[in-house]
Amino acid sequence: MSAGCLALAVSAGAEEGVADPELAQAAARFNQERRDLIASNLQLTPDEATRFWPLYERYQRAVGVLIERRRASIAEFGENYDEMSEAEAKKFIRDRIELTEQRFRLMKQYYLEFEHALPVKKLARYYQIESKIYFSVEAGIAEEIPLVK
Repeated sequence: MSAGCLALAVSAGAEEGVADPELAQAAARFNQERRDLIASNLQLTPDEATRFWPLYERYQRAVGVLIERRRASIAEFGENYDEMSEAEAKKFIRDRIELTEQRFRLMKQYYLEFEHALPVKKLARYYQIESKIYFSVEAGIAEEIPLVK
């Protein structure tokens, strides 16, 4: 399994109770590595950390819902790949667009809350880190998904 697909599979969240123990462990590792990367790059003061981490957890749960929907969309794509109808292709495109829009709406929605938790430069850095992680995962997923026939 590629890094992108592994990340997609596990990033929906270990706390949601993944049935496969190996996948649950991978999810926990992925989430911890993500958190460690953010912590090491933000270098939060104790006061900032008290405000930031609960908000971060809430945001990640909300993102996890979108990740699960993306995973389901990709699984449906895989099921229909060999004999994809026009309607299924159209649905796949619309799902991807809608999920991208929802991700950006979520970022915008949480921005105001994060702005109260962090100084603006640290917030900008946090959003940069999230973007780098997101696009890295997206690149891995894109490598694994074949083009529509």
